[in-house]
Amino acid sequence: MIDASLDKTCSRDIRNLLRAYNLLVATRDNQRALVGVVSRRWLRSESESWVDLADIPVDVLNTVRGRQILSDALMPDLDANTETLDLNSLLTQLKGCGKSINSNCLAKLEPAIAAELLLGIMLLGVQKYGNRRRGSVRIDNDLIIAAMIRDTLGCTDRYSAVLPGHCRTVDLDSIDALFGGKVVEHVQSIRAAQDEFLVAFNSDRCHQLNLSRANANVVAAIHASQLRLVARAAGDEVLANLSQDKKREMYKAGIDCSGAFPERPWLALYYHRTRLALKLNGVDYGALAEPIEQTLMTAVSDTLEDSDKRRRLVGKRGKAVHDVHNNLPLVESFNAGENYNSLATIHIAALETMQYLEKGRRKSAGTMVGHSLRIAAVAEKIFADTLEPSVATTAILHDVVEDGSRPIAGYDQSLNHIKNRFGGPLAAMVSELTDAESSIAALEKAQATLRCESLILPQQQYNFDRFTEMTLQPTATHEPYTLCGIITKLIDTAISEEEGIYDPDMMPQWWRHSGIRIYWSCHIRGRVVRPLLLTLEREIVQHERKRESAKDTVLTDRQIAALRRLVAYSIQSSDRYAVQNLAIVAEEYGLDTAQRKILVDSFFDAKIEQNDFRDHYLPELLDESRLQEMIDQGVVPSRCYVTLYSKKSDQTPDFDTTTFIQYRAAALQRQQLVGRLQLANLPETENSFPLDEIISLYDLRKAA
Repeated sequence: MIDASLDKTCSRDIRNLLRAYNLLVATRDNQRALVGVVSRRWLRSESESWVDLADIPVDVLNTVRGRQILSDALMPDLDANTETLDLNSLLTQLKGCGKSINSNCLAKLEPAIAAELLLGIMLLGVQKYGNRRRGSVRIDNDLIIAAMIRDTLGCTDRYSAVLPGHCRTVDLDSIDALFGGKVVEHVQSIRAAQDEFLVAFNSDRCHQLNLSRANANVVAAIHASQLRLVARAAGDEVLANLSQDKKREMYKAGIDCSGAFPERPWLALYYHRTRLALKLNGVDYGALAEPIEQTLMTAVSDTLEDSDKRRRLVGKRGKAVHDVHNNLPLVESFNAGENYNSLATIHIAALETMQYLEKGRRKSAGTMVGHSLRIAAVAEKIFADTLEPSVATTAILHDVVEDGSRPIAGYDQSLNHIKNRFGGPLAAMVSELTDAESSIAALEKAQATLRCESLILPQQQYNFDRFTEMTLQPTATHEPYTLCGIITKLIDTAISEEEGIYDPDMMPQWWRHSGIRIYWSCHIRGRVVRPLLLTLEREIVQHERKRESAKDTVLTDRQIAALRRLVAYSIQSSDRYAVQNLAIVAEEYGLDTAQRKILVDSFFDAKIEQNDFRDHYLPELLDESRLQEMIDQGVVPSRCYVTLYSKKSDQTPDFDTTTFIQYRAAALQRQQLVGRLQLANLPETENSFPLDEIISLYDLRKAA
């Protein structure tokens, strides 16, 4: 799982980068370009859903993104120039077309963490290719981490507790504990330099500044990365097309969304700041200033002179995104395909995900970018220095092909594109996790994994020395998951469960009720996760037997210990999600607190036989007359939303306890697995919070 060629310093740098990603997601995934922290109401409005094309405002459809959406929906077989399309003719076709689109195709203000990902790429480019491509020793990896996380100070760490009031605030001590004292020193120095620059900017004294070379490059990269976010918003014409609620929220933050080009004053401000920051003494010209000036700065300058040119900022070849990213030295010159286990490749993978999933939102309060970064970060927590960097890279890229595609995000992301950028092996690892059109493909692949006699390492499955001889297809059912695929699949499921736990109020209507949540957990993800957990159990047991008989083992003791932590983490996550689902069932049937506790306790009590639970506990607790009262009160839309009924929205649903009983059986099987592997006494891995706090959080979100 770890490349033996990586030295301890490199391993530490990778660890710190993944921890930085986690901290950014934990503190700043609810922040947006320009406005900063936004309300939960804002976040709820952005969560992924399907939108009727005819319901999208005309002004939105008349933007670059809007015209592309219309073209894709109404002329899918024609790659037309959207600027020359007859908009009125297309709008006429909308009436009665009945077509819908994924809301992730619609332009939105980018997550603030996108600027920090871009910042890291810029500074690593200076480190590797600055000083006339000889490299800059002044830009070390601790400085890059400090620059990326500098604004997390004072923010709330969302993942430090279940209940919001118990979450800790990020301070220098917590940064020291995560990254070490050198990063703390850099954070303080960078924040001081940034404050000094802003004071000088406001008083027109930037030419008098005398920052260190390292801090000059950091300040310049900070402002360039923030300008890039504002430029995308301007090109997408986001502010003018916000809802009235969001415009009021922007106004409270000091941003006026009125007029035809409300981004203009902010674009001008960020442009002038960046222009002066790039001129600071010590800023590397070839590795930072030149690629920014000749792409982003030129495009923004043209836009400020002629507002009609702002549409050139975005799109597939937009200079605010495409050109500025591809002209950065790290992206342009670094060969990720030949360096699949490197720190730089992880950086580039994060940029790739951010570029294609910038509009992507989950069915929760989180972004798609944050979801991917979180998976890699949790992998680091579980596996520590036994984690191979390519596993982290794969975790970050695992959704980019599927969710960066034209139907979901309006882009043309593909496995071949990933292969060209990151090499065949990484593309093949991503293909393992890219969902195929068949809904049972992942299940069949998981079953194939369980049938294998032992775990398959990525290096065994994919010839890492032959980069071109690859046949790529999503979720190839005839091939088992490699260890990398198992790790990512299990953590991906756990993070999806975590999102449901933290944000039940954000979910679309069906996902606020027990029916679809329990069906997904039991029959969709559960049928994939269970064979993978059994595969890991078999590997752990075989390892112990080989050790006892003094035979050679495939994995080390430390790697096996990490697999045990992964199994424990997956089980803990499923149990927490089940507790919240039981709280939802209790609400649907109008149970009081004491009755809810009986439902939860009996569900997890292995001493209660399944028949007894079904025939006695369920009828006593889940009374049909109370369910009807909840339906009459509007708490539950209809019986088909409830787990004890079949999902037939167009007809009367049938009473059916099968899925719920199977769901309980899976929970009891997890208990047995904990006993067989003696996982109960493992140290806490990730967020092993008391189960009663899960219910308390649900009550809190429900009340809000």
